[in-house]
Amino acid sequence: MLAHKSRGFSLLELMIVVVIAAILVNIALPSFTSLISNQERKGALHDLMGVFAFARQHAVMHGAIITVCPLDATRTCGRDWNGNIHVFLDSDNTRKLIANENLLRTISPSGNGRLIARSLNRSFFQFRPTGFIHSDLGNITWCPESRDPALAGQIIISRGGRVRIARDTDNDGIPEDSQGRPLHC
Repeated sequence: MLAHKSRGFSLLELMIVVVIAAILVNIALPSFTSLISNQERKGALHDLMGVFAFARQHAVMHGAIITVCPLDATRTCGRDWNGNIHVFLDSDNTRKLIANENLLRTISPSGNGRLIARSLNRSFFQFRPTGFIHSDLGNITWCPESRDPALAGQIIISRGGRVRIARDTDNDGIPEDSQGRPLHC
């Protein structure tokens, strides 16, 4: 007569499986976190690039100044780029949304990061009917909550009104701004 074999797992086998699973999770978790941060950065930067391309196109189409900025409580361009960002027809160059029909688009920043706009001494961007920048050229930096510059990103707005994403040209893992300096958060 044959002996009946047990079909369950021994405690030792279960512990080995748990240890292997824990090791795999510890290896995969940093990569997964980095993947999420990269996707948040890309989403935020592409949303911004899209809104600036939209503003430039509408400046040419309407033959008028188009302003891109966050609005404060008085519907005037504010400085906090971490709230809604508005694109509006600004024919009188007041940097204020006077009539709702002048509002062309509103976006909310995406991702778990922070936007920092730098434009000499202004907190808004404007496009002329030619598509060129009317205000100062500048940039908007997206910084992750961790403030790790390797995960940061930046869009750069040229005087010609073109928008591009900052690149890591020296391969140190941190993108450089328009002056060639590493981004910092």
